[in-house]
Amino acid sequence: METSFPLLEQIKSKLLAKKLSCLPSYQEARQDSQGLWRDFCAHQSSEARDQALDLLDSHGAVSSLERDAAFCLGLQLGLELGQLERFWETEG
Repeated sequence: METSFPLLEQIKSKLLAKKLSCLPSYQEARQDSQGLWRDFCAHQSSEARDQALDLLDSHGAVSSLERDAAFCLGLQLGLELGQLERFWETEG
């Protein structure tokens, strides 16, 4: 089972990227973010930009770990719930 999780995480990443590419709200938010970054770069020193990038990298790393943990927890819960007989019983 331990070799399955890295494969599932890779699939998750690919499916997430595919889903995000189809969401107009994501595309709009991404364009807004890029515009804000261009404006920031136009008015800040390279030192301030480097500090901002370090901050964003740190925030992104934390967010990525949180998403991966949530995915694994959801997967584990799904596997455990799938083993419960009451979910497979049919009403008669």
